Amino acid sequence: MGTLNAADIAWHMRCYAMGLRHEWITPNALLYAWESDLLTVTPGLEVCEVEIKCSRNDLLNDLRKPKHSQGMLLNGTFMEKDTGRGRTANEAFEEERKRAGAIRCRRPNYFCFAMPCQVYRNLKDVRLPIYAGIYTVDEEGRVFEERRPVQLHSERIAHDDLLGLARRMHHRYWDELRRSRHLSNPPDQKS
Repeated sequence: MGTLNAADIAWHMRCYAMGLRHEWITPNALLYAWESDLLTVTPGLEVCEVEIKCSRNDLLNDLRKPKHSQGMLLNGTFMEKDTGRGRTANEAFEEERKRAGAIRCRRPNYFCFAMPCQVYRNLKDVRLPIYAGIYTVDEEGRVFEERRPVQLHSERIAHDDLLGLARRMHHRYWDELRRSRHLSNPPDQKS
């Protein structure tokens, strides 16, 4: 099969989540103040975020992000960001929620890392957050639960958020279709 890339791991994690009867499986989802590599929603409407890491450096860089370093995932604290830096639409939405009186940022019920087996085996001196589940994928596409994720909270995903995920997937589908049609029918080139 060769070396696993992020798309391979996402596919295998998708299949794994389907086996667990997760009903929504959305890649590259924008639901929180950050982009999630993969979001799944259980039949009980709990959200699991899967962050895909293909190398040790990729994982170390992720651990520096505010969702880990500022306690956003574990405690639900709002992001502290330099005032000189612009905010994404999702960061601005969370900031507006905070101004309106929300006491915690929106976050998944569960958070996991998924990585190739060999990357996990070479993390001897890396401390992964205690709340993070760890899944590994081997060269044959088998998924192994190395550590079960800790439940971060018990709130269920709101129907408006599910509708937003569906809307973004809908638009992504049509954009991909347009791009593929454009590539297969390039405009005539005149010399």
